[in-house]
Amino acid sequence: MIHLSKILCPTDYSDTSDKAVRYAIDFARKLNAHVRFLHVQPPENIAMKTAASYGLNLAAQENDDVIPQAFAGVLMAEKKSGLCADIHVLRGEASKVISDHAAAWGADLIIMGSHGRTGIVRLMVGSVAEAVFRSADVPVLLVKQSDSEKAANN
Repeated sequence: MIHLSKILCPTDYSDTSDKAVRYAIDFARKLNAHVRFLHVQPPENIAMKTAASYGLNLAAQENDDVIPQAFAGVLMAEKKSGLCADIHVLRGEASKVISDHAAAWGADLIIMGSHGRTGIVRLMVGSVAEAVFRSADVPVLLVKQSDSEKAANN
C-alpha cells in the first residue's frame, strides 16, 4: 500500500483551481495527509527591477492581498477542523515553480485544476497543468472543470 503524506495543490484562485482545492482538502482528510497550497506569481518584470534600482519597492504593493480573504477564510476554517495545511506564495514560471517545489518539499502527489482548453487557444496559451504533468517527478492528479461549469463561467 502506498502512503501519501504530502499533497501539493497549486492554486490561481480561479473556479477551476477552487474545485481542485476542495478535492485536495477531501483527499488529504481521508489520508490524514498534509496539503500545501501553492500560489505562483509571475516573474518580476522590468518595471519592478527598475523601481528596485531606484530604491522603490513595487513588489510589496503588488503582493498586497496575494491570498484572497475568501481563500484564507476557508483555509483557516479547515485548519481549525483538523486539516494539516499551509500555503506558500512563490514567484516564477508557474509550471517550473510547481514541479521544482514539489520535488524540494518532497510531495507525494500534486492535485491541480485543469481548464481543459483545446484547439487554437491551447496552442496559443499553453497549459500549466500539462507542463507540470510532463515535468513533475511525482504523480499529478488533474481535476477538470465540467462542460456545464465552463458554460456557467463564460
